[in-house]
Amino acid sequence: MSLKAQVGTLKLQTPLLLASGYITETPEFFLRARPYGCSGMVTRSLKQHVPSERSRITVPRYAVFGQDSMLNCEWGNEKPWTDWQDHGVRQVKETGCPVIISLSGRDLDSCCYLIRAFDEIGVDAYEINISCSHSGALHGNLNVDALHLEQLMKKVRGVTTTPIWIKLSYSNLLVPMAQQAEELGANAIVCTNSIGPGMLIDTKTAKPKLGIKGGGGGVTGKAIFPIALWCVHQLSETLSIPVVGCGGIFTADDAIQMLMAGASAVQLYTAPALKGPTVFRRVTAGLQRFLVENPKYASVEDIVGLTLHKTGDHQFSSPRPVVIKEKCTGCGICIQSCAFDALSMVRRVDERPLAVIDDNCISCNACVGVCPPKFDAIKASY
Repeated sequence: MSLKAQVGTLKLQTPLLLASGYITETPEFFLRARPYGCSGMVTRSLKQHVPSERSRITVPRYAVFGQDSMLNCEWGNEKPWTDWQDHGVRQVKETGCPVIISLSGRDLDSCCYLIRAFDEIGVDAYEINISCSHSGALHGNLNVDALHLEQLMKKVRGVTTTPIWIKLSYSNLLVPMAQQAEELGANAIVCTNSIGPGMLIDTKTAKPKLGIKGGGGGVTGKAIFPIALWCVHQLSETLSIPVVGCGGIFTADDAIQMLMAGASAVQLYTAPALKGPTVFRRVTAGLQRFLVENPKYASVEDIVGLTLHKTGDHQFSSPRPVVIKEKCTGCGICIQSCAFDALSMVRRVDERPLAVIDDNCISCNACVGVCPPKFDAIKASY
């Protein structure tokens, strides 16, 4: 049973990486997460020259909603890039894990300057960010700028042989932009960055919940997971280079879905930012448990891309869900969710209520989705 993963030539002890953001402004958070199964990290998006408006990160920088999703406006650099050159890269490399340098792809000359500087000390890859949603709203959206991507790739590919990962986000141009990056020499695509911008308002003050000018921030966390998963699947169907999945991964099941959709590895940010570094321990343990329970898979790599050939046709029939009698508490939540009168409550011999599914069921699976996870009493049948 192996948790090892690989993105091109980059080898990982687990498929779990710490994604770029404020918690990777320095190596410290990664060093705390490393013992729990985090196998590498992406630095904060670095800039050679930090505009004065970005020398501090606006606050509040997070606006959390639903416990596992948030808006963020992390678009500054409070420490100089030379901190990574002087000691940050060395601290990560001493753990035996790879360090991926994230660079802002907006200033092409500065991007090349930083690549030359980091190539002198040796890093494992560069992740070039052209998909920051709130920065894009204020200064032009590079995520859909094919001309800028072409100019970027021609510049950076000409100055380094180190792997180049291009970080994209959901858009109508996602697939053609990724294809263009591949054609111009990108070694992997990271997707998806935050999506947006979005906005939340404090109804007590009528002010935006984020401190950034305009009030807009990138949406991250569970709210974007289904979109991120779709993006990874579409890219994996289309590209020959690896895809690194990112966006709303909180659990081992989320990571497994990303891998099955075609991701070679995954990045976590919102989960560790909100829950702490031990998130990696829970996800790693869940991956190990999945492999033990499914011995037909000898390794994580065996599940990469399993879904790619299973989405080609519509499905018009499916077995109805199954109520697990031992787990059902008779709470009735599932009955309220059924729009087709297919669920009712009966009394068992011991007088406890039990949900029953009848022939009106059309297998929509709404009841599966609303059954509280702590009960997990209704299972889909595939």
